[in-house]
Amino acid sequence: MAEKPRFYDAAVSRIVSLTDTVKHFVIDYPKDADTRFIAGQFMMVHLQKDGQPHKKPYSIASSPSLDHQIELCIKLVEGGFVSTWFFNLKEGDVLRTSLPYGVFTLREPWEENLVFVGTGTGIAPLRGMIQNLYEKGCAKEIWLIFGNRYETDILYLDEWRELEKRHKNFHFIPTVSRGKNWNGETAYVQDVVKKLFAGKTAGLDFYGCGLVPMCKALKETLIGMNIPREKIHFEQFT
Repeated sequence: MAEKPRFYDAAVSRIVSLTDTVKHFVIDYPKDADTRFIAGQFMMVHLQKDGQPHKKPYSIASSPSLDHQIELCIKLVEGGFVSTWFFNLKEGDVLRTSLPYGVFTLREPWEENLVFVGTGTGIAPLRGMIQNLYEKGCAKEIWLIFGNRYETDILYLDEWRELEKRHKNFHFIPTVSRGKNWNGETAYVQDVVKKLFAGKTAGLDFYGCGLVPMCKALKETLIGMNIPREKIHFEQFT
């Protein structure tokens, strides 16, 4: 039976602009709040829209290990009511939230090597998962294939590069479809996956997150590579 979500008011303690259209939010909860969740899950933000209750889900972009804090990675969507509201917030502002929700979580124990595939702010739950894996001492091989349009869109780039330096089992593969001064991968994420793992799929568990078309294309590619369906896990954004 799914755990009943818990409702709390929480304060924005830090806002960081990652790109022109993406911001990172650090949300502080009261010390008596029960903020337990599993890496990969999402929270709900509650607002009023046209005088009626309105809610919006956001994947949690941090590990459960943070002390009464949750981090979000939010893209400004043109005409988007909630994302526009977030982009007008200031540090110290308070929001109404509920958590946790979702089943996009890591399968434990880790019997397979792990391949994470994300695009855009689909990186959010993957970031929390990967952070949590290393906090727990995971020694499996871990790949992160991260797709964006431009090299300036690669969220948390310095974090991924630092993780590569600290962990020999972490392999970061960014791919940019419209880069101007880019010398790395340029294919779509599903094509990078096929290039890297075709014929070498034994012992791999795949986790993908992004917009629906990407997830659909990635799933079709993985099934075409004879990846068992139980080894394919997705969270789709709309």
